[in-house]
Amino acid sequence: MVSKLKKIKSRVFWINVRIHSSLSDKQVYVADDKVWFEFQLRPENALKYGKMKLPSLPPDDVQRRFTARSGKENLLQAFHFYKFLRETCSLEQINQPKILDFGGGWGRISRFFFRDTNANFIWIADCLADSIYWLNATGNPCNIIKNEPRPPIADLDTKFDLIYAFSVFSHLSEDYFLSWIEYLLDLLRPGGHLVFTTRGNEFLLQIEKLHHENISHYLTEKLPHYDEIRLRYDKGEFQFYPTGGGGELSSDFYG
Repeated sequence: MVSKLKKIKSRVFWINVRIHSSLSDKQVYVADDKVWFEFQLRPENALKYGKMKLPSLPPDDVQRRFTARSGKENLLQAFHFYKFLRETCSLEQINQPKILDFGGGWGRISRFFFRDTNANFIWIADCLADSIYWLNATGNPCNIIKNEPRPPIADLDTKFDLIYAFSVFSHLSEDYFLSWIEYLLDLLRPGGHLVFTTRGNEFLLQIEKLHHENISHYLTEKLPHYDEIRLRYDKGEFQFYPTGGGGELSSDFYG
């Protein structure tokens, strides 16, 4: 264990020779992907060996409540998306990029950007009081905003290099989706990127399997039959099925 930790420590480097423990400082921390992920998974090691205080992780049951995942599996999904954003949007070419995590939950994705910019340049917005609670409870140093279900986001006058939404727009009604897209596009700097996820063919195959194997699941209980969903998908129709999501996520816009 000791030799492994020494190896991790030896692979860490800094942009500036000065080392700071505060994420809100202007100095930006850099590490290779493997070390950076391990530090996120075990924030206590980031503090001990990298002199950086990262946010803690919420309990596993809280993580599963947000994404049906916890621990390493949960962070790996977030890390893969982070790396896609970082490469696609060429963040390494931008000095201190400004980033908005829209619908950021407890901050599982935004935490990876601490090596690309300082926390003062990262905003996390979410309409759930539960998200805001856990962002604060884990000591997240970013700018934390509780937004309303509809735009605009109050007191937000910043222009961003990157805005992303993971598993947000795939749940919204068409009206809310279009409203947020128009609003968020206006928050981008020239050359900025808006990146979001939607449901695709893989999700439909999952539903098809549940139907064919007669498996009881909330997807088969809440959604129409697979054949109808597939037909509408192949026609390119916008599909929204109001289910609600608890808390502020009412069925009039969330499904």
